[in-house]
Amino acid sequence: MANTITFIVCVIVTAFLLLSIALAGPHLLLPATAMIVTVWIGGLCIYVADGMLNSRDKIEKDWEAKHPD
Repeated sequence: MANTITFIVCVIVTAFLLLSIALAGPHLLLPATAMIVTVWIGGLCIYVADGMLNSRDKIEKDWEAKHPD
């Protein structure tokens, strides 16, 4: 679920930044492009972290199933 929300938020923020480029003119092109790249890199980091946490939970469940105390 976090990945879906992250993707939707990245798209919305990118749309706002593209709209700001369109309304403010080309002098905003470089900063807005840098912000778009930053947003998508942050989304990728959240995607990777969520995948790692899900993998860890799966490994812990498998460990608990194999080693009941």
